[in-house]
Amino acid sequence: MTATRSDGTGARRAGAAATEFDLTAHWRERARGREGWDNAPALVRDLSTRFTATVAEAIERAGGVPGRTETEFVAATWYGTSHVAEVMHEQLREAGPKWLDPEQFLHYSPHAMVSAAALDLGLGGASATLVGPDAEFQAVAHAVRRIRSGRAATVVVAEYEALTPFAAAPCPDGPGTAAGAPPEGRATALVLTAGGGRGPSLTVHRSGEGEGDGADAPAGRAGTTVRTGGPGLLRLLADAAEPLVVVSRAAGFRDALVLG
Repeated sequence: MTATRSDGTGARRAGAAATEFDLTAHWRERARGREGWDNAPALVRDLSTRFTATVAEAIERAGGVPGRTETEFVAATWYGTSHVAEVMHEQLREAGPKWLDPEQFLHYSPHAMVSAAALDLGLGGASATLVGPDAEFQAVAHAVRRIRSGRAATVVVAEYEALTPFAAAPCPDGPGTAAGAPPEGRATALVLTAGGGRGPSLTVHRSGEGEGDGADAPAGRAGTTVRTGGPGLLRLLADAAEPLVVVSRAAGFRDALVLG
């Protein structure tokens, strides 16, 4: 028998927004090598602006968030922007003295996108950025648990991806596209609130290692099939109009998110 634990009433999806954007200009700058280095900070600022605008749109669609200074913010990304890592790599391979532009470090951390958006939008609660192929699932699960436990009334969950050639080359199974072609950049944001509001509910069902498939029970109750989490999960949750069960892809665990 599978042992599962439900995290109670969970949260509500109050608002959502998503956008895609062309990365061709960014990839063109990378192809210029040294001549394109000076544009790296500007490109990352452009991506940050797009990300912030997506979060702002989700908040607007939710009818705003009460108590912005207490609203929490968690984001997820597979590879982040990788622009600064790529520039650093190119510079260190150049002949002659090795140098790094200090300004580049302002855009190095994947969390910089969240920090900039939180400051611009006045979101003053706890924030975090999760990285990796299961990051979106874990970000949503974290937000639901924060709300269910009463530690937060509203949590903004977001994701972004803007691969550079450096990040895309070794990642055929990642959120990229055909070799040598720029993938689409993307950003998605969900506003989750305490139960009782408008919008479909989101709950978390947990099962530990060796306990089997924790998605079986919620899938049976929801009368729907099970999807596996991964990059693009937030877009799936943002667009879903029918009950949906998504199971974590993390090895050894079969936690499930239920949208219903």
